[in-house]
Amino acid sequence: AFSNAMYYENRLCTFPSPDGLASKVGFHFVEDGTYDRGLTKRNKAEVDALVAEVIRRLADSKASKQSLGIVTFSNIQKEYIERRLTTAIAEKRLESVAYDREEPLFVKNLENVQGDERDVILFSVCYGPDKMGRVSLNFGPLNQFGGWRRLNVAVTRAREEMMVFSSMTGAMIDLS
Repeated sequence: AFSNAMYYENRLCTFPSPDGLASKVGFHFVEDGTYDRGLTKRNKAEVDALVAEVIRRLADSKASKQSLGIVTFSNIQKEYIERRLTTAIAEKRLESVAYDREEPLFVKNLENVQGDERDVILFSVCYGPDKMGRVSLNFGPLNQFGGWRRLNVAVTRAREEMMVFSSMTGAMIDLS
């Protein structure tokens, strides 16, 4: 709805219906997540939570019917998700459910997802408080020129549902 109002002058036909009782945009707060700023530049706890959700969905006969995509701000986080997810999918023997389908599971960063859609998009923010609890206002490609366009593309990739995984809330960002 935000993208529709701000960028498309409310010309888009958006789904699901605003009459629906349950929101199809979810927020999964990863309380113990930290952004390893300056070192690995990834958020391990956030990846753990995201991978667990993907495995849960792939192992569930009903949920596995929906196509899945994963998007993140950071290329380093994307590569880490791919490694962890490949291992977890192989351990659970879910390769055919994840990849042998009309729309296979993908993992992409903010800058490479344009043109791709899936029924469900899981979004890993990656950035958040460091081990000292400080939140930097550097959000990678989002801070660069045209970052709002990249974010708009990322948040409009889901046909039915989007779940955001993050170790920070809006209240943690000090705008001063």
